[in-house]
Amino acid sequence: MSSRQEASASSRRVGFILMPGFALTSFSLAVEALSVVNYLSGCRRYDYTLYSGDPDPHRSPVFSSNGVPVQPARHFTDCEPCDILVVCAHRNAARYDDARLKAILRRQNRHGGLLVALSNGSLVLARAGVLTPKGCTLVGEDMAVFEELYPDIPVRQHLYTVDGNILTCAGGMTALDLFLFIIGRDFGAETANEVSHKFLQDRVRSPEEIQNARRSLERRMRSPFLGAAIELMEANLETPLHIQALADEIGTTTRTLEHLFRRFEHSTPARYYLDLRLECARRMLQESHLPISTIALATGFSSQSYFSRRFREHFGVPPREVRTS
Repeated sequence: MSSRQEASASSRRVGFILMPGFALTSFSLAVEALSVVNYLSGCRRYDYTLYSGDPDPHRSPVFSSNGVPVQPARHFTDCEPCDILVVCAHRNAARYDDARLKAILRRQNRHGGLLVALSNGSLVLARAGVLTPKGCTLVGEDMAVFEELYPDIPVRQHLYTVDGNILTCAGGMTALDLFLFIIGRDFGAETANEVSHKFLQDRVRSPEEIQNARRSLERRMRSPFLGAAIELMEANLETPLHIQALADEIGTTTRTLEHLFRRFEHSTPARYYLDLRLECARRMLQESHLPISTIALATGFSSQSYFSRRFREHFGVPPREVRTS
């Protein structure tokens, strides 16, 4: 069997359900990521179909939130079993309620296929009853609505959330991050990196941004919980979270986090968090004229003396010496 035939044999069936008012950016990035995989492979590793999510099967095309029409191939009531089923929703997602669609989403979840929610697709999954207390991610402006409607399902503060076979993201560029994760899981990190490079070549980003994006992807590839934990740490340097609170936020246990950090970072969560804060403090010392006391508070240290002691233990020199040099 040729390599092309082998790739075709391992193709993944993907269905995109476009809800009226869906977010065009996240949908486009997701489809483009899959099409790049097909292009690089020379075959259809991902065989995707667009379905209308409009309750009326005779109403077509489906209009995105910015008024751009997209012509689906079929209606969601004709949706065939998929390896990956993607719900694309944004405007008015909280109001959408269709028993037929809920049945399809429940069937997909019951059979173990991937269920992916882009932008506000989490609202549709929540109404179908397939989300769990481990939580989800959605567009920031609709978090309050979600929390009011589904108080038992926490909203996670990171790029995307992986809960078994259910994956949710906040839309926009995070859709690309999420689909790079899916591609890596399906066909390996090398393929995901090749796709990532294709997108990065077409976008002006600083070397630090590119490196951070790759690091984030690599961490997520090793473990979704590890990646989510580190993203939360990076977002909460000034007011550090307790490790138990961090574990609760991402839907895991402190024991699991301890294991993941030992395995992949050769550290403990607490030690890793401290090192992040100290590295941030060093950059601030080198790149600004802020008082050391201000930098200490900005990186989560209760006093300048405690900060100076931990800084010297880590770098071998006091903060003032870094600033002088």
